[in-house]
Amino acid sequence: MSNRNELVVASSSQDLSEVLGCTEDVVEDLRDKGIVASSGEVWDVGPARDYLRDAAWAGGFWD
Repeated sequence: MSNRNELVVASSSQDLSEVLGCTEDVVEDLRDKGIVASSGEVWDVGPARDYLRDAAWAGGFWD
């Protein structure tokens, strides 16, 4: 996984799910794993995008 930074402003899990193109349940899982990190309403979603891309490639979330 890369260490790229991609900062977005999101005030809820729904906002993050729209930014990342996944469900709110997946966003909560990413938060629990520490893959998506916040600083107030500013979120670094770069690692989460990489993780979701790799999971989609491997069929992890969309089997």
